[in-house]
Parts: sequence; structure tokens; C-alpha cells
Amino acid sequence: MNNIVKPFEETFKNKDAYDLVANAGDIAMDAIIDDGALDGVPIIGAIKGLYKVTKNYQTYRLMKKIHRFIFITHDTTIEERMNFISEYTEKNKEDGCEVLLALLDRLDNTNKVNILTNLMKAKIKEEISIEDFIRLCAVLERIPFSDINELQKYKEDYYENGSTDILLSAGVLSNTVIDANDTDKYRLNSLGVMLLKHGLQQDVDVEIKDSTHLSDFDWHEM
Repeated sequence: MNNIVKPFEETFKNKDAYDLVANAGDIAMDAIIDDGALDGVPIIGAIKGLYKVTKNYQTYRLMKKIHRFIFITHDTTIEERMNFISEYTEKNKEDGCEVLLALLDRLDNTNKVNILTNLMKAKIKEEISIEDFIRLCAVLERIPFSDINELQKYKEDYYENGSTDILLSAGVLSNTVIDANDTDKYRLNSLGVMLLKHGLQQDVDVEIKDSTHLSDFDWHEM
């Protein structure tokens, strides 16, 4: 990982590299690897070289995720990206490019890159704090992509076997209804709302409850 951190940082502040990716569009991975279409992008060239030596599938997937990351964030400026990395570094007490690269490597679904880039752009626009960005990235790693798409169901008090347990353990739901006669209900908390609004870019109108409602109990004579 260490030998690709520097090229990643160089790419971050290289307008020509971002323009090259943007102009190439949604290019096939074969064109990147075999034709050298994006060899002018430092991080792509470095990972491609590593992949050609190792033929490691995880390296292939990382290249695919980084290409998507650069393509989606090409509308940000060098100054915005470097300011983001500077703040990310300060808050993590570690090289921000290295942390971000490791995060991309750990994402288990390439579609999560879209969510990550949306969150990064939200931070750049100061729609969320750097602390919330870091928390949301941790949440993004923990939730299967299929369950992320279930978030919108929890705009109201709701329960669904399977997804509720996953989303609750990831920290994006709060227990809003305790019902002795039926299943307890859950709703998005502030972190869940941010993930839905800024990560998935969905319209969100959720009343966040700061207390749990006790449903009426049925009393039975003993």
C-alpha cells in the first residue's frame, strides 16, 4: 500500500490527471490495463503496474474503485480536494491520502464508491462536518450495500426482519416505539438521515425522535 500512497496524493492535486479520467468517460478496465488509456494518471499507472506483476484480484478491484472515485469527483477543484485532505489528515492524526486509499480498498462493493464520493462532496460544501464524514465512512463499511437501499423505509417508525438488525448495529437507527404486543419500531437517527440525504442524495423529511414511545399495553387478569 505504501508504494501507491504518493501517486494517489499526486493525482489529487493534478488537474490534467482528473481531466484525463473525465474525458475518457466510463472506460472499460481492459482499456485501462491493456491499452494504457489512463497511464497519465499517477495512481492508475502505479496500481496497473502492481496488478501486472501480482495479478491480484483485490488490486484489480482497487483500480476499478479508484477510477470511479476520480471520475465522480472530477468536478471538484484542486484547492477543494487538498483542503479536504488537510482537514482529514488533521482529524485522523494520520496521512489523509493513506487513510482514504485504505478505505477505498476495504469497501466491499464498488457502488459504495458513489456514496463515499457524495459524502466527500458534502463535506467540501460544508454540508456535513469532518467528524460526521468520518463516522459516516465507518457506517458505510459496516452496512451491506443491499441494506443501504433499505434506509428510506425508516423515515417512519418501522421494523423489518434482517435489515433492522443490520442498520441498528451500524448506528443509523433509534428505537422509537417499544410495543409489548407487537414488534418494536425503529426510525432513522441523525446519522442515518445524513447518510440518506448526503450519501444517497435522497430527499429526507424525517422527524428525529429524542425519546422512545411506549405503546399501550394490554393488561390481562392473572
